Amino acid sequence: MRRRARSLRIRVAAFLMVPMAALAVLLGIGGTWFIGAFATSAYDRGLAGAVLIIAERLSVQEDQVVLDMPSAAFGLLSNTQRDNIYYSVTDGRTFVTGYPDLPPPERMPPPETLVFRNAVFRDQRVRIGAMLKPVYISRHAALVQVAETTHDRDRLARRMLLALTALGATLAGVGSLLIWFAVRMGLSPLDDLRREIEHRFHGAGAVPAVPVAGVPREALPLVEALNELLSQLNHAMTVLRRFTAEASHQLRTPVAILKTHLRLLDRQPPESEEWRSSRADIDGAVDRLDRLIAQLLTLLVLEEGGARRGGAAETDIVALARDTALGLVPVARRRRVALSFDGPEAPVTVLAEPFLVEEVLRNLIDNAIRYNRPGGSVRVLVSRTDAACTIDVEDDGPGIPEDQRGRVFERFHRLERSGDLVGSGLGLSIVQAFVARLGGTVTLHEGAGGRGLRARIGLPARSEG
Repeated sequence: MRRRARSLRIRVAAFLMVPMAALAVLLGIGGTWFIGAFATSAYDRGLAGAVLIIAERLSVQEDQVVLDMPSAAFGLLSNTQRDNIYYSVTDGRTFVTGYPDLPPPERMPPPETLVFRNAVFRDQRVRIGAMLKPVYISRHAALVQVAETTHDRDRLARRMLLALTALGATLAGVGSLLIWFAVRMGLSPLDDLRREIEHRFHGAGAVPAVPVAGVPREALPLVEALNELLSQLNHAMTVLRRFTAEASHQLRTPVAILKTHLRLLDRQPPESEEWRSSRADIDGAVDRLDRLIAQLLTLLVLEEGGARRGGAAETDIVALARDTALGLVPVARRRRVALSFDGPEAPVTVLAEPFLVEEVLRNLIDNAIRYNRPGGSVRVLVSRTDAACTIDVEDDGPGIPEDQRGRVFERFHRLERSGDLVGSGLGLSIVQAFVARLGGTVTLHEGAGGRGLRARIGLPARSEG
């Protein structure tokens, strides 16, 4: 199943909104705690005042604690019409005045210290303030308690929470819109970049690079990587077009020869001199076509990076070069060329791919045979130094001019020689590419005595032990 593409805008907005939502939750929790603490502190001050008013009116008469307070003053203890006030005064275990069922604290507070607690009194939630008041002219200490229902403070807390929630929701909504707008505006250069890239693919031929001027710094690595990819793509397309054009041109020549001589063959009597000449030309064209197709396929494998048919392995170059030369002896005999091999008795081991080494040697030896003169010689020599293995393929043919030795490695580059119908101009380019894959070098020099050509391959030798 194909995965849906993710939106970068949604991704960036989510990365911004999720922390903002977490912060809003933390602010909500902190705001709730602050509102509760604020309402409790505000109403506790009024409750503390009521406790102090009662405590200041205590006195002792006939060894008993009494409360001397006008009844009208009790109305001052109620701060709203919604909340009820309950109080009690006790002297030890002796009830003095107020509501006898108002529960005492579990632990007596220190003298003249106000303490507050929450409780349930007559099925209502109340907040109780208490203080132990000593009467210094006697040994009495009265416990003064004032309880207040929490309706009003709860209502204030709810209103403040509602206002906080409304403010938070408004800020969250406005913040979300601003984030979405900022993300859209911030990522708009990517839309411009997309349109710029689409515009470049509308034409034919090479795709021009995307200009980096005006590209945001964050998108610059992407544009540079894209330009590098476009450069490689343009190069690959150029190579492919050139390869196709040159290959088609090279294939046309032997096919034209085949067609021409097949027509001539039909007009000549069998086994006549003209018939034999046309037949020889046909054989030569087929041979050239076969060799050309084989080299084109090898080059195609090389272009696709698949020339490595196997992993590198320890390869005995002496044995491989000897076997390759033996395999081309029939070709040398047909061309009346002497083919010899010279190498050390002990194996010369390199870490390489046998297929690549064999292809390199086959191409070099075949070229040395085909471009040699009748009666000439080709010598394959393997030697070793401390750090490298050297393979020489030397002939005494016409050789290659010094100013042409660099160009013969180019694809389809051929030297103009009379009677040459075999070469395709691919052999040495394949040799150079394969040697490069082997991590070695290939160079061309004059043969012995200034005659012919010596192709030298250098490969890194595997150290003994």
